[in-house]
Amino acid sequence: MAKRKKTIMGILILSLVVAVGIGALMTCGPKGAWGKGFHPGFYRVGFHPGPRGEDLADFIIWKMDKHVRELNLNEAQRQEYEKLKGEIKTNLAEAMKRRLEFHDILRDEMSKEDPDLNALASLIKDRVNHIPEMISGHIDLFMSFYNTLDRDQKAQVIEMFRRRMDLPS
Repeated sequence: MAKRKKTIMGILILSLVVAVGIGALMTCGPKGAWGKGFHPGFYRVGFHPGPRGEDLADFIIWKMDKHVRELNLNEAQRQEYEKLKGEIKTNLAEAMKRRLEFHDILRDEMSKEDPDLNALASLIKDRVNHIPEMISGHIDLFMSFYNTLDRDQKAQVIEMFRRRMDLPS
């Protein structure tokens, strides 16, 4: 009888520990997988949800803020930086909207009994041709901000790039 009580108590304690662990992951864990809800599995048919416009933009801006904080910007530089952040947020939101529209077009065409792959190929080629244009726009935004920096701040940015590329200082 004592062995049975010990077994039941052990199972209860183990169940309690597992429940507390899952609860902690649900409330404190990262977004996705177990954190803030169960894993979403596959999104629609084979497409994962991937980053959404606001989440991706917020993440990129958070990373930029971390590095820009070290530069001790003056007021004019701060205004230029805020303008840059606004444009990045807008550009990424538009890009995510176009991406979702493209996935809808792709899914609709592929769900047809006889999909027109030639039309899809030309659509994909058209989408791919816009990528360099988008990237060069972001480089222009960075350079306009970089040109507002003073000599010491520019040296800090160059040093950060060198560290990220594992180059000697």
